[in-house]
Amino acid sequence: MMKDVLSQRIPLQKILISTCVVCIGLLGLLFGPPTIGIFSLTVTGLLAFHYSLGKAKTHALFSKPVRPIKYVGIFFLLNWLLSLLSGALLTYGFGWHLQSNPVNDRPTLLLLVTVPIMIMGEELFSIYFLSLFSSRITLLLANLFSAIVFGLVHFSTYYNGNPLKTIVHVLLIQGTARLLFNTAAIKSNSIWTSWIIHVLFDLSSIYFVFLHG
Repeated sequence: MMKDVLSQRIPLQKILISTCVVCIGLLGLLFGPPTIGIFSLTVTGLLAFHYSLGKAKTHALFSKPVRPIKYVGIFFLLNWLLSLLSGALLTYGFGWHLQSNPVNDRPTLLLLVTVPIMIMGEELFSIYFLSLFSSRITLLLANLFSAIVFGLVHFSTYYNGNPLKTIVHVLLIQGTARLLFNTAAIKSNSIWTSWIIHVLFDLSSIYFVFLHG
């Protein structure tokens, strides 16, 4: 269960090495060839968890979720609502141009296979930082800092030519989404819940763009 992963003391040496491992995976996802990028963050995320917390606690991440239908429904709808409101605020309230995700602009059937794999990597990456931060600070603050990290790693994807606006964009939309994903994982005691919500949200976003393309 997630409680076996969060708030566990992790030695500094393991933190440094495992963080380097997940960052290598992130670079592979963002800048590597697609054949590497699809799997890189998932592989390095698992390696980082195995090294920093051990095999048993890594397996605990994938426990059977508690009340999955309830939490998937609540946090999926909540994420869509907040995402639409945030996007509308920045676009129509402030008049900003928001860069869309290039993946959404060129949807293919292959995404039905690749997106779930890549999203598991993003979940492992984010929950890793959640566990890392929670080993030193309160879970509430750890969730917030994990969301900030998650938002910032989307900077290059959503960069619109203005660094400040892009930072606000990714923190408000992607960062808020991460807060919800993390909370769903914590409440259900499983990474499977946040993964399902994340997959459903990304695939539904791609489908929405496809319909209005």
